Amino acid sequence: MGLKEAALYLHFPFCRAKCPYCDFYSLALVPSEELLKRYLKALQKEFLLRQEEISSYRFVTFYAGGGTPSLAPIWFYEEVFGFLKTVLDFSPREITLEANPEGLNKLVLVSFREIFNRLSLGAQSLNPEGLKALGRRHQVEEVKMAFEAARTAGFENIGLDLIFAWPGQTLKELKEELEKLVSFGPEHISCYELTLEEGTPFYQAARKGKILLPAEEDVVSMHELIHSFLVAKGYEHYEISNFARPGFRCRHNLFYWEARPYLGLGPGAASFFGKKRYKNLEDLSLYLKNLEEGKPPPREEEILSQEVRFREAVILGLRLLKGIKLESLVKRFGINPLEYYGETLEKLLKEGLLEISGENLRLTGRGRLLANVVFRELV
Repeated sequence: MGLKEAALYLHFPFCRAKCPYCDFYSLALVPSEELLKRYLKALQKEFLLRQEEISSYRFVTFYAGGGTPSLAPIWFYEEVFGFLKTVLDFSPREITLEANPEGLNKLVLVSFREIFNRLSLGAQSLNPEGLKALGRRHQVEEVKMAFEAARTAGFENIGLDLIFAWPGQTLKELKEELEKLVSFGPEHISCYELTLEEGTPFYQAARKGKILLPAEEDVVSMHELIHSFLVAKGYEHYEISNFARPGFRCRHNLFYWEARPYLGLGPGAASFFGKKRYKNLEDLSLYLKNLEEGKPPPREEEILSQEVRFREAVILGLRLLKGIKLESLVKRFGINPLEYYGETLEKLLKEGLLEISGENLRLTGRGRLLANVVFRELV
């Protein structure tokens, strides 16, 4: 029997500065060479401690996320890949680096291209006021320069991330940003609605009335504009927040949405294998200390029942525009979603939030706008 496919995620927990809306684990710190070497050794030790439990998997995607993974020098990733190739059959088809525009130039990107074949560039806004509102450090021109440098360096698969519904944004401004974004010609576009995550400066500022997000009806119009505009430009809307040219869907993220196995390395990173889910604690100091003492990093572990895994697979799968194949859920979990959800599902179908198209259960256009309402009903 062949090895099962899985995705590998490496968390890089360092940033030049912390954005006020971000709740991902990171430290506002440019790491020294000494700290990077310590972190590299800890990552290697974590992998070796988990090698036995992942021995039946073949990793077909690699994703360096963060934080700001492009802060790391190329030697860091050369060491990571050199190590992985010695301990397993490691030749992933998709190798993604998350990057911020500042600090990127042709020389840096040429070195990154020797390892990575996909770049995810955090533009976040192509409006000076938007960048200011979001607390970003780069300018619009730097996004263009970084994108062009990446093309010159040989990247043929580039994704651009955009955050919309920032304080003060209008529909007209969003359309202008989308036009500029598409003019670059990225293969992949992610459009995320700004959300107020508890514990972030934005959340606190909103509670005190210091920032005001666009009205709900305007946000709905923004979602509709993004969908219609990007689809008209030839992008496939394949996941609630993601669009791609044909053949350029993010393979790594599909592992999450399809509830398939993945391994996460580093503080704050999550893993999912079989019936188990793990999440390393968001604490770099403890992560380094434990591994330097030969102990696993502190983490939360959860054994998931078949019913819980079924419900998660439904909710994650519904993020995809194609939805989920009903028959595959029955084969995978032995649970018929039509029978399991019963009246709840009937109600969502009648309300026009879900639909059955052929063999698939999926969100309708209206359902995508109210996806969180649907998910709360199904969880």
